[in-house]
Amino acid sequence: MHSTDSLFQLNAFWQNARQLQLPAALESWLLCQGSLTALLKRHCQNFRLELVAEHWQVLPDLLQRQWQQPQGLKRDVILWCDGTPCVYAQSWLPESTLEQMEPLARLGSQPLGEYIFQHASLERGEIEVALLSAGLHLPVLGAQRELWARRSIFSVQQHPLLVQEVFLPGVLEL
Repeated sequence: MHSTDSLFQLNAFWQNARQLQLPAALESWLLCQGSLTALLKRHCQNFRLELVAEHWQVLPDLLQRQWQQPQGLKRDVILWCDGTPCVYAQSWLPESTLEQMEPLARLGSQPLGEYIFQHASLERGEIEVALLSAGLHLPVLGAQRELWARRSIFSVQQHPLLVQEVFLPGVLEL
């Protein structure tokens, strides 16, 4: 059983999305450059974000080295469409980003994508994808089968944050 505290450190092989043959049914979702929230909203009548967890914690080693900071905010959410869970998303926001962009620290049930995609300064790093092996345990949703995930480092006003999204079976019903 895997913990979401180390979701991006899973024993998954993260690769540049452009270098892979992706499943046809998920390719447009995995490669979406715009707001995933906006895309989901276009595919359903009733969109809902469920805030699963949000707390300060020590950043994973890779992010500590990259951002030269020891801690940040980890936020886990489920994106629901018409009562079906479609995406489990996790974001990591270093302390310096939150100090400069304080509204990110108080999003509550507002989607992160709605906030960051309104900024003209938004830059997205490469989209990396991974096929997560069965057994990942997601809060609220329980143990999962094999799932595709993606992650990107974003920069808003030159302040970094990591967003990773796990595509649940419900996304294929949209």
